[in-house]
Amino acid sequence: MPMMELFHDVLSLAGLRRLLLVGSAVFLSVTLFLCLLRALLGPRLTDRVIAVNIVGTKVIVLIAILSLIFEESYLADICLIYAIVSFLSIVVLSRSILNGEEKKP
Repeated sequence: MPMMELFHDVLSLAGLRRLLLVGSAVFLSVTLFLCLLRALLGPRLTDRVIAVNIVGTKVIVLIAILSLIFEESYLADICLIYAIVSFLSIVVLSRSILNGEEKKP
């Protein structure tokens, strides 16, 4: 009987929504680690900067998905703060790279 209840939960709309959210969180987590690997092994500095930017974006989306899964609204606020910090860190990193290239001649 418990197996039937499990199938009934999955076949309901709420069960499908939760399954989709958990599945997308798992997929994002796997691709997040692949991007981290790219950031560590990237052949050029620009590849590493782009990989770090993608990691930041994926973390933002992952926090938003976790906010929906756990039904906690404060996680959305954390998501917005993390987005601002991630954007500013990429801007600072990009400017420091560009300033380093201008001084190389």
